[in-house]
Amino acid sequence: MKIYSYETLDSTNEFMKNNISKFEEYDVVTAENQTLGKARRGNTWVSQKGMALFTFLVKKDENSNLDDSEYLKLPLLAGFSVIKGLKKIENLDYMFKWTNDVYLDEKKLCGILSERNGDNFYIGIGININNHLPEKLKNIAVSLSEKTGKQYDINEIAVYITEEFKTLYTDFINGLWNEILSEINSRNFLKNKKISIKSGKNLKSGIAENINNDGEIEVLINNELHSFSFGEIMNEKIMIEK
Repeated sequence: MKIYSYETLDSTNEFMKNNISKFEEYDVVTAENQTLGKARRGNTWVSQKGMALFTFLVKKDENSNLDDSEYLKLPLLAGFSVIKGLKKIENLDYMFKWTNDVYLDEKKLCGILSERNGDNFYIGIGININNHLPEKLKNIAVSLSEKTGKQYDINEIAVYITEEFKTLYTDFINGLWNEILSEINSRNFLKNKKISIKSGKNLKSGIAENINNDGEIEVLINNELHSFSFGEIMNEKIMIEK
């Protein structure tokens, strides 16, 4: 694993994709600032100095018989890797929000963008670490530094998370998905919350349940369990179920 650090890039994902010949699996590209960072569904990613902004390279396992659809679970592995890596820094109650976010104190701490090109996967991660959030975002987002009053080594965090992903990915390839999924569901931010999920042109509302074996979120709608392989969570609120 090598770390390539830059002051400013348009996007760590794009930089790695455009210079793929120089990188090996699990190499990491970090940037202090991104000028054209992307989020899922083409949304713009807001970049602030002090954030952990990095991408690491993952390759399709040549010796595995996994179906291509199984690799759609990589964002879930990445999210859990963030939780495990951050716990080495601060042992806080991080939660995974399907499909690609990590939350702390009911607020967004991290976003993940996984992209594929051939047999290469680019796992892009943005975490609020040392940055100070503007007032207009403080009701929906959280910074680790503002939570603890400490400053952190961004490269150290990137290495911890990448190492955790490497371990989880090896376990995943070796057939331990059910064990990994059980741990992810123990950190399921949406569980028992009333949500609205937009999938394509359809908008459905119900109570979120577990993430299933296919990596889909299950939602109880009118007493029937529905599963979604993709979708945008439009809103959520805690529901106390008895």
